[in-house]
Amino acid sequence: MQGLKNRSVVGADMGDKIYVVETISDGSEGFPYDEILSIGVCAVDLDAGDFESVYDAYIQVEPKYVGKPKLDYAEKQGLEVAQLYNGTPLELVAKDFRAIVKDKFVTSYDIRQEFTKYLTNDPWDITFESHIMPSISSRQPISLRCKYPEEEPEIIRKAYRRMFKNDPANVGRDRSALALAQMASQIAIELRSRGKY
Repeated sequence: MQGLKNRSVVGADMGDKIYVVETISDGSEGFPYDEILSIGVCAVDLDAGDFESVYDAYIQVEPKYVGKPKLDYAEKQGLEVAQLYNGTPLELVAKDFRAIVKDKFVTSYDIRQEFTKYLTNDPWDITFESHIMPSISSRQPISLRCKYPEEEPEIIRKAYRRMFKNDPANVGRDRSALALAQMASQIAIELRSRGKY
């Protein structure tokens, strides 16, 4: 969904929707060695078969302080490094994120990548704040699961291309964290229609 700006929070009453969270980080190890540089969140109504993009943010950081190896890793995952210059301070993004998912059901394509490595640790820590659902990938065939959590962005894209001949989430060539959340949301909806999620 184009046009979302940093720190955009849409809708206050999301009912029993599931919040699909995807991030792009600067490394494969997770907290405390690596950090999230971008985050996207979608609210999914599995029964209605639709989703809404509710949050899209880049963390404000000076790329030269991140370092070339970490930036190369993040770019390979789909990050647009130039967006970091105009990003939002980490503390504000983490605060916004926690407010969005407080008392909500949350998931991602592979919760080991998103939640175990990052979102249950500072400054994001949603432990006891949200209800973590099974990974979307846990309902997929083995060929569409992540052997290693850091494979998640590419596996999401692979699963999305394999499951849909068209582009129902309308992500086009976007490779951002929000686009990953949109694709994962559409995959969850399709799995629900097949009685698998």
